[in-house]
Amino acid sequence: MTDEDVTTEQTAAEPEETLVGVPGDVADPYAGAGEPKNRARIGSVRPSAMLYTSGIGATVDLPQIAVMPQGIDSWDKAYARMGGDPPIVLVPRLIEAVRRQLGQQVGELRQPPWLPDVLGGDTTPIGIPTRVFPQWLRCTGCDLLAPVSAGNTFEFENTRKHRPDMARFIHRNCPGRHAGNRAKVRVAVPARYLIACTNGHLDEFPYVDWVHGADGHRTECVAQPKMRMLEWRSNLGPQVSIKCVACGSSRNIAELTRAGGEDSLPACCGRHPHLPSYASVDDPCQGEVRLMLLGAANQWFPATISVLVLPSRKAPQPADTVTEVLGLPPAQVAKLTSLASLAGWRLFAPENITDRFAGISDEELWTAIQIARGDLPPLAEAAAAPIGYDPNLLLAPEWETLTHPNEFLAEDPRNGFKVHPVSVAATLGSAISDVVAVDRIRKANAFIGFTRIDALDRVGDDATRIAPIALSGKPKWVPATEDRGEGVFLRCDEAVVDAWEVRVLASQVWADHCAAHERNLARRQSSTAAVRSADDLTPPPRYWALHTLSHLLIREMAMSSGYGSASLSERIYAWRASEGRDPAAGILITTTSPDSEGTLGGLVDLARTERLESVMREALHRAQRCSSDPICAHRVPKNQEDFLHGAACHFCSFLSETSCERANRFLDRRFVLDLHAGSLGVEPLLAGVSVGST
Repeated sequence: MTDEDVTTEQTAAEPEETLVGVPGDVADPYAGAGEPKNRARIGSVRPSAMLYTSGIGATVDLPQIAVMPQGIDSWDKAYARMGGDPPIVLVPRLIEAVRRQLGQQVGELRQPPWLPDVLGGDTTPIGIPTRVFPQWLRCTGCDLLAPVSAGNTFEFENTRKHRPDMARFIHRNCPGRHAGNRAKVRVAVPARYLIACTNGHLDEFPYVDWVHGADGHRTECVAQPKMRMLEWRSNLGPQVSIKCVACGSSRNIAELTRAGGEDSLPACCGRHPHLPSYASVDDPCQGEVRLMLLGAANQWFPATISVLVLPSRKAPQPADTVTEVLGLPPAQVAKLTSLASLAGWRLFAPENITDRFAGISDEELWTAIQIARGDLPPLAEAAAAPIGYDPNLLLAPEWETLTHPNEFLAEDPRNGFKVHPVSVAATLGSAISDVVAVDRIRKANAFIGFTRIDALDRVGDDATRIAPIALSGKPKWVPATEDRGEGVFLRCDEAVVDAWEVRVLASQVWADHCAAHERNLARRQSSTAAVRSADDLTPPPRYWALHTLSHLLIREMAMSSGYGSASLSERIYAWRASEGRDPAAGILITTTSPDSEGTLGGLVDLARTERLESVMREALHRAQRCSSDPICAHRVPKNQEDFLHGAACHFCSFLSETSCERANRFLDRRFVLDLHAGSLGVEPLLAGVSVGST
C-alpha cells in the first residue's frame, strides 16, 4: 500500500426497508458505473482512516453527502474487479491475535482495494464500496424531508470526472420557503438525526412514525406524507421541529433531549446498514436505544489490533517455521499437499509468500506444514497457546526482540526492520540501561469491528459487543494496513525499577490512585458492560512512570525531530513478573507512515548518545515546572474524584489522541522526577538523572 488515498465508491441507493430478519442484498458498487450520467468515485480517505476514523460502519462526511463504508462482502466485489489475488499483509502474530477475537475461520489480512483511474482512459477506479447513509435528506431551500428512495424527489449529481468532491443530491424545481419564489435547483443535505443501540445497531430516525405518534396513536394520514424539517433559533438554543404537511402534525426534537424523552423512541430493529441486515423476528434486539446525531463522537468506536513486524532470527527455529505457516492464507496452504508439491509451489506462488521460507529446506517446511495442520504433534519447545485475549501477548515478543537484538537479524529488509544499539550517557543515571536506535520498523494494523455508544474499554473489552463486519458474522478475512517508520527504544534497569516499585506500592499516593480507578470504573463503565475488577485493569506503578516519561520525551522530541508531536506515538512495555512471563520496563517511541519509503530519519537521529542526553535533560527540566503549578504538582484524586492522573495536565504532559495509547490516563510526573513539595513523599524513578538546561 502506498501513500495514495483510498478511493470510495458509491453504491445504488439502498431500499428504504428490507424484510426484518432477512439480510439485504449486497449491492455491486460498479454496476452501471460506465454510464455517462454519474460517476462512481465520490471522495477519498487515507488508508489509516479506514481503521481509525472512517472505517466499516462509520459515517463519512464528504463535502455535500454522507456515506457509510460497507462490510467486507461488498469489498469482495471490488477485489474481483481488480483481478488477481487481493494484496495481503503477511504477519503471523497479527492474524493469530485476530483469530483469538473473531475465530479460527479468519484466513487473511487484506489491504484495502485500490486501483487508480487510468490517466486519459475511461476506466472506473476501484475503491471502498459505500452506501448513502443516512438515506433521509433535507432540502436547503424548502426544508423538504424525504428519503432518497422516495420517487424522484431528490436526484444524485456526480458528472464531473475529476471533481468527486462536487458529488451531491439536488432538489430540482425547489419552490423555496415562501410563496412566489422562483423555482430553482437546491442542494439536499443529510438529515442529521439517527437512532443507535448499545449492541452496535444504527438506523434512520423514524420521522414519520414519531411525528404521528405524538398523541399515542398514528393520526390518519396518507401512506407517504410530505415531511418538513423546520429549524429556528431561540433563547433556549436551536429548535428543530418535524412537521407533516398533509395532516399538520408536528413535534419538536427537543422532546427527546429531556429526561425520559428517549422512551418515546421505538425498539431497536437490529439494523446494520453497513451489511445490510436486520435482527431476526424470533430474536429481536434488546439493546437500549439512544438518539444520535450524524457524526457524533460516540457513534463509532473502532476495534483494532496493531503489532510490530519482527525480524527473522539469525538461526530460524522449527517453531518459527510453524508460526509462519499458520499465518499463510488458507488458499496457499491448500496447495501444499505433499513434499513433492513444494517445488512447484515455491516456483509459482506469490514471491512475497515464498520469500518467507527462503533458506528453509523442503523437508523442514513440510514438517512444519504437517504440524500446523495437526497431522503431527506440536513441537516440544512450543509453548501452550494461552486461552483468551491478552494485549501483552502481542507486546512480549516485541520486548524480547528489542532487548535481545543479537538473536535476530540486525537488518532484515524483508520485514522492514533495522536496529543498532547506542551507548547510554553516564548522566542519565542507573535507571536507563539500554538504548536502541530503530532505523527501520514496520507496523501492521488490523480492523476487526466497532462498537457504538460506548468504546470497547468502557464495556469491559467484551468481544461480543463488537459489531460484525460480514453478513455471516464470521469473516474469513479482515482489512489491514501497513506503516513504515523509525523510532527510539529505551530500556530501564529492572533491579532499579523493581526496588522503586515496591516503595511506591506502599505509598499513600498509590492508594489514592487505586481508589480513584475503582470509582472511575464504577461510574464510567457502561451499565451493560461485563463485570471487571478494578485491580485487574489498574496498570502497575512502573507503567505510570514509563508512560509519563514517554509523554515528556515525545513533547521534547517534537521540537528537534522535524515531526509534530501528533505524528509520534508510544508503545509501553511495562509489566511485573508473572507466571511464565519475565518483567518488562521499556519505551518505544516511533513515527510511521503508510508511504512505501517510510519516514525521513529525524527521530532515529535523536537516539545518538549526545542528542538523547540533551533531549532527556531538557524534557525533565521543562516538566519540573507546569503553567498550572502548584495545582498540578499537588494534584492527587481524593474522596469522590475519579480522574486517572496525578501531577499531569495539558500544559505539561498530555498528548494528542494519535500519540497516547491510553487517552492521557495513568500519568503522574511525581513518579518520574522530583516535584519537591508536590512529590508527597514519593521518590521519583529518575532520581539519579541530572536535570537542567544543557
